[in-house]
Amino acid sequence: MCAAVALVDAAGARAADEIHWTVTGPTSLSFDWRGNDTAIRYGLTARYDRSVTAAAPAPVPTSSAGPFWEARLTGLLPDTLYHYAIGAGTDHTFRTARRRGTSAFVVMAEGDVGTVSYYPRVGVVQQMVADQRPAFTLMVGDLTYANDHGQAQVDNHFNDVMVWSQDAAYMPAWGNHEWDSSGDDLRNYKSRLDLPNPQTSPGTPAISNYGEDWYWFDYGNVRFIAYPEPWSGAWADWYTKAKTLMDQAQSDPTITFIVTMGHRPAYSSGHHPGDSTLRGYMDDLGKNHSKYKLNVNGHSHDYERTYPQSGVIHITAGIGGSSLEEDPSGSCLWAGGCPAPAYSAFRAFHHGIVRLTFGLRAIQIDALCGPAGDGGTNLNDISCTQGGVFDHVTIRSDIAASRGPDGPPAAFSAALAPNPVLGGGTITFAMPRAGRASASIQDLAGRRVRTVVEGKLAAGIHQYAFDGRSDTGARLPAGVYFYSVSTPSGMITRRFTMLR
Repeated sequence: MCAAVALVDAAGARAADEIHWTVTGPTSLSFDWRGNDTAIRYGLTARYDRSVTAAAPAPVPTSSAGPFWEARLTGLLPDTLYHYAIGAGTDHTFRTARRRGTSAFVVMAEGDVGTVSYYPRVGVVQQMVADQRPAFTLMVGDLTYANDHGQAQVDNHFNDVMVWSQDAAYMPAWGNHEWDSSGDDLRNYKSRLDLPNPQTSPGTPAISNYGEDWYWFDYGNVRFIAYPEPWSGAWADWYTKAKTLMDQAQSDPTITFIVTMGHRPAYSSGHHPGDSTLRGYMDDLGKNHSKYKLNVNGHSHDYERTYPQSGVIHITAGIGGSSLEEDPSGSCLWAGGCPAPAYSAFRAFHHGIVRLTFGLRAIQIDALCGPAGDGGTNLNDISCTQGGVFDHVTIRSDIAASRGPDGPPAAFSAALAPNPVLGGGTITFAMPRAGRASASIQDLAGRRVRTVVEGKLAAGIHQYAFDGRSDTGARLPAGVYFYSVSTPSGMITRRFTMLR
């Protein structure tokens, strides 16, 4: 994939590019872009019955002349798909945040990205993100490497990600390459991204002192909490405030999981070792908050998953496109040595993307294989097929299975929503008694094309995401299909339509 190029008409006007948006609340979000178009039109259909005129962000990005714009959309319907266009641009869609307590949504995670101009694997990875049709992407720092390669790479990065950022939210955490050298600073990022519940850290660099050092938001049944860079006093301040946020989530029956995300790792056997101070804070939060199950970070340019540490699995997702960071010593590429330390469950040098599928009581984590490396600075220590899963784990909630007021559901039922399915949906079924169960997708000829779940399940309400793909990972074409749910209480098979 090549970087998106801004279109310029005969009069020299710049069409909108660098288009991306953030979730700012249950019924609000904000768009940012560059170009001469100053209005965004939106509505429940492509007829666009509403519009908002954008304003210049403050501070103004310094990466290029712009002009840059930000539009805040408020008063939206919750958990609703909207159509939009900027200026005379093409139609795209956004969805407001999932309702509190609901689940069945997909989030992608990547860090240490860069641009196609300097790292050719970036384009392939961003297309992989787009193919998953996520609700949003957690961008865990070191976004553009403009401090190494020049200011134009900030603009190039936000064009490279437009393959998915026009239809899925861009939710960032800052990394050291956004602030720790004179070649770039956080004005280029804080000005481009309107963040929910923004927080200011002590010690933030003076040139970037505009708040938004970290933030948090609720989405469906998950509380997401970003963490800042290690400025003087920043992590201690974050720990105190994050504890309060986790205390609130722990007592909120609509929140099933707490997830943190940031750039620096607490646990890492890669080029950048885990930070002991951050580890202490996260371990303490994990010991005292049973809903805190997952942390996602970057910084080391590799993939690594830990065993639960004080109840928390840590994922290093620094495989978004920039060069891998091997430290060869004989046949071992890992700075932390070989074999892996006891806390490390799986690790790999290979580009790719991390997919997080949030269910009613489980998080499915899949590391998806990206483009292969080479013999230079991108050595691989695993072999995998692009698009395939090279690591998988399921995180389960400690919350008891959902039950009715008098125990398990009284009757077996099953449904897929929405119908028609656009991109993905949710299969929900009620099991009056425990036993072996399965949910699958079949084509019109009755051939099974996707196994959604199969195994022994407890009595209760079960909910699983269906991402519109076959068991091979290929996107299913538009058409008519069947979903089938089988439990000890019987089988239900119904027809549904897949749209593209």
